Amino acid sequence: MAAACAFSIGSPREGQTSGLAAAAEHPWLALVVRSRHEKSVKTILDSKGYRTALPLVRCIHKRSTGSAWDSQKPLIAGYVFAALDRENPFRMVTTPGVVQIVSFGTEPAAIPESEIEALERIAASGLPVASCGYTRIGDRVELIEGPLKGVQGIVLRQAKTTRLVVGVELLQRSVMVEIDAAWAVPIGIPPARQAASRAHQASRTGGFR
Repeated sequence: MAAACAFSIGSPREGQTSGLAAAAEHPWLALVVRSRHEKSVKTILDSKGYRTALPLVRCIHKRSTGSAWDSQKPLIAGYVFAALDRENPFRMVTTPGVVQIVSFGTEPAAIPESEIEALERIAASGLPVASCGYTRIGDRVELIEGPLKGVQGIVLRQAKTTRLVVGVELLQRSVMVEIDAAWAVPIGIPPARQAASRAHQASRTGGFR
């Protein structure tokens, strides 16, 4: 299963929703699933009529003979995301492979749809991606160009490589994706300064990093 995480949380973190009353009509929930059961759980939930998300990334494997084969693995292993539907007669938690729903105490905890969308877009982008430790430290930026335009996260610059870190705060899990430094601008700056920042980044990097 995925790395250790507090599945039942005593009190919400700042900025998170405690309970479903203030959440959207169909809030996204995180389902803890048995190891290697993510795809089967998603298939069953889809057949039950639930809206689900399981961002997958392509992995290349090499055999000892030198030949290669590829597979798809979950971007965040051990979890399947599903939107709550109070009118659906089928209970999520009774789905084979589901261990439990991540909750605040006894009440399911909602995940912002923007976090789910960001993960799905990263998985579909084809950009180099990897898991990383959860962090809230760093410059928050928004991508204004490229396949992830509009996605927000924390930018990390290491040597000649720039990466965007995007996470699911509820699960304390993050992924990082390699981006062009010129795509990122600090959140909240005026459009004119965004253009200046873009030009400055382009002059520093000379293209994709």
